[in-house]
Amino acid sequence: MSDIPVTERLKALRNRARVTMAEAAQALGYKTASGYQHYEDPKKFLQKYLPHEIIEKLVPLFVGRGEPPITNEEIWNLGGRRTEGTPPIIIPASQTALDRLIPIYAAAQGGEGHLIIDHTPIDQLPGPEELRHVKDPYGILIVGESMVPAYRPGDIAWINPRKLPERDTDVVLYHVPPFGEAEAIIKTLVSWSPQEWKLRQYQPPRDFIESIIDWPICHRIVGKKNAR
Repeated sequence: MSDIPVTERLKALRNRARVTMAEAAQALGYKTASGYQHYEDPKKFLQKYLPHEIIEKLVPLFVGRGEPPITNEEIWNLGGRRTEGTPPIIIPASQTALDRLIPIYAAAQGGEGHLIIDHTPIDQLPGPEELRHVKDPYGILIVGESMVPAYRPGDIAWINPRKLPERDTDVVLYHVPPFGEAEAIIKTLVSWSPQEWKLRQYQPPRDFIESIIDWPICHRIVGKKNAR
């Protein structure tokens, strides 16, 4: 399981779902937001996982909301393991085919270290094994040299939009939901807090901070296809 505190993961999911503390409190049967608030306070909620009875009440409030839509599995992961009564995730047969093709999107440079990604496929290619059972995976054709040698122009970065962020992994951050043309940045995620991302690039080498309010959508890079 993730080493990120459950209070932080819960808050990230609630923000992604655009649910207020008052709405979450109501779902749990509290009259005020303070009844729910302690579940997001690491100084007050010291358990490693959320009680399953709490998760059961949050599932209908969170699942299907946000971008990408929050899954049943993401909520139940806050409890450390799936309960016996939790419905299984069913993978459509079309997603388990060995020859599944994944859409590739083009990127253009949109300022220093920024990209403009057009979410209209320019190609389709077989993806890595890790993406076989993932919903809505995609690839980005890399431009620019800010991430050399990790990613060079012409490489394809494979994206799992359902995977939660982790420290020291590569990510794509978006200003707005990635439909049509969307501004993005591809960097290494050093760490984050509820307010900001700490990012790293290699050319020129630097670490810097971006606001989560400005870049609220984070998709994980899980591999690449070298251009040569």
